[in-house]
Amino acid sequence: MAETPQSRADAMYREDRTCQELGIRVDGIAEGRATAHLRLAPTMVNGHGTAHGGYLFLLADVAFAYACNTRGATTVAQAAQVSFLRPAAAGDELVAEAVERSRFGANGIYDVTVRRADGKVIAEFRGQSRSLPK
Repeated sequence: MAETPQSRADAMYREDRTCQELGIRVDGIAEGRATAHLRLAPTMVNGHGTAHGGYLFLLADVAFAYACNTRGATTVAQAAQVSFLRPAAAGDELVAEAVERSRFGANGIYDVTVRRADGKVIAEFRGQSRSLPK
């Protein structure tokens, strides 16, 4: 059976204990694309009552990781940056959509937008990937 972007994502998810434990769901898988979903738990907010930036980065990083691993080569992050634009709170459903912007050799650039369910943009993330030699 030939591998597909979805079968690669399914294989990654089976081994992804972090996503499983935090309830992060991954879908929207296509070449160079992935979507990740997370409902913020009360334990995921900081002392100001807003989403801890680490969880927002994690959600964006998950979408990025699944998007850059859709083509078959094992691909990892070599750099990433996030800009936090609006707060999110416990109970908010967040969606991170990753899109491949460029691939060149073993390198790639991906943009991820994290939104609340109301469509408001919470964070913007840019990741740079590197495919590993087989």
